[in-house]
Amino acid sequence: MGSFQKFYRIFQNTLKDLYPEPKELESLFFLLTTHVFQCDKTTILLRLSKKEKINFLTYDKLIKKLWELKQNRPIQYVIGHAYFFGMEFVVNEKVFIPRPETEELVYWILQDYKDYNHNNLVQVFDIGTGSGCISITLKKKKPEIVHIHAIDSDQNALDIARKNAKLHNVKISLNNVDILKNGISIPKKMNKNYVNIIVSNPPYVRLSEKKFLHPNIVQYEPFQALFVPDDDPLIFYKKISFWIKKKLTGFVYVYFEINQFIYLDIIDFLKKTGFFNIEIKKDFQGFFRMVRAVYYANGE
Repeated sequence: MGSFQKFYRIFQNTLKDLYPEPKELESLFFLLTTHVFQCDKTTILLRLSKKEKINFLTYDKLIKKLWELKQNRPIQYVIGHAYFFGMEFVVNEKVFIPRPETEELVYWILQDYKDYNHNNLVQVFDIGTGSGCISITLKKKKPEIVHIHAIDSDQNALDIARKNAKLHNVKISLNNVDILKNGISIPKKMNKNYVNIIVSNPPYVRLSEKKFLHPNIVQYEPFQALFVPDDDPLIFYKKISFWIKKKLTGFVYVYFEINQFIYLDIIDFLKKTGFFNIEIKKDFQGFFRMVRAVYYANGE
């Protein structure tokens, strides 16, 4: 039988080389222990101070999960969930782990929402939904949005999104569509009175940038959700933009998460494609990581 103090020491010694930043290591420890013991951080701190014992089965479970962390497996996959906008989302290796930068993108939409013409119906297309965190958060925060179409090319990802929608008791439309392929039939041409919002955090990391990523991202997160070819890094933005021109009518508000290294290329592409009111924004780390633009679609 082990103790909280013993596990804390083993945890620190095992991961200190992988995670040299003490605050990050502490955060990982509390994420794991609060998950396993189904309690809050304060309770874990009290058990540490009291040098409480841990029964054999639970201690064994903790050691096994520590070993997963030692193998660079992200904590979110180890515990089976991640937090986004203060809400818990089921995640596994089939979906990209929700990030703080994406929270900022969603916050931007929510801030803008009050300025839309609310005489019109609002619908959202979340392209590359993954875990569904963007769609579900928007529906949770703004239940008056009429339709939210969560679109992904991977059925496994949509299965996770469906679980999360059920977990948060929201109704969204889940669509298995590959935006890179022709013949997309979703959605049908829409009424001009709709306010259409397109949001996407598509793959945008160039293959040549792979070496700069943390090993736990490269080893465990889905390749198809991360990388784009060096010779066409804007492939998803192009496909989404052409899809807008072909399928939608009226004003379309677009919110993209982007690669900070090629933000000028993205702005240039949007301008040439006919988007206007283009605005770029930095994330909490000071990188140009998101862009908003407007398009007036006549429908072709």
